[in-house]
Amino acid sequence: MRITPEKNPILFSAARIVRSGGVVIVPTETFYALAADPFQEHAVRRIFEIKNRPETIPLPLISARRAVVDKMIPSVCHTAEELMNLFWPGSLTILLEPTFPFSRLVIGPTGKVGVRVPSDCPARQLAELAGGWITATSANRSGEPSPDRVTRISAPVLDAVDLVVDSGRSPGGKPSTVVEPLADGLRFVREGAISRKVIRGKMRVLVSDKSS
Repeated sequence: MRITPEKNPILFSAARIVRSGGVVIVPTETFYALAADPFQEHAVRRIFEIKNRPETIPLPLISARRAVVDKMIPSVCHTAEELMNLFWPGSLTILLEPTFPFSRLVIGPTGKVGVRVPSDCPARQLAELAGGWITATSANRSGEPSPDRVTRISAPVLDAVDLVVDSGRSPGGKPSTVVEPLADGLRFVREGAISRKVIRGKMRVLVSDKSS
């Protein structure tokens, strides 16, 4: 995944903004998302304000590569390891317990963060340029539809960010599936782009279904 300033100068501009604590809009492998540095709490808080989202609902993250996740979250259970091997890169968000200090606003009540390594898309490229991680919540006000193109992003959201990376229509479809690996099972938090049936069918080790 080699990205050069000559080929994509706007992504380099977006990365500079994210590293400096700003917020940008960028397309993911599903919808357009609000991206910020998840280690800078003031930047993450801006996203909650833009979305009018309660701070009790943590933001999901995108990581550039599996190796980046392994560095920040070096110890995972066998179920989580199996899921990463099978479905990354892809639209599977896995709840994992980090060892490094992310903003508290991206950490859930159980001390875990939701992270995925998506298929190649501008958001993953931005994560690579910005230090390995970005937030990846849909670029909408809470309650609005997730936008698959810039023209479907509401004016208050567009006006509140520092830069928009417009790559035309994104794939859309369903959002990422969210799962929580447990010692004795797998909790499905949200069924999305990857179905429960597909996940359970590909797992080499049978896990009990602790669906919420």
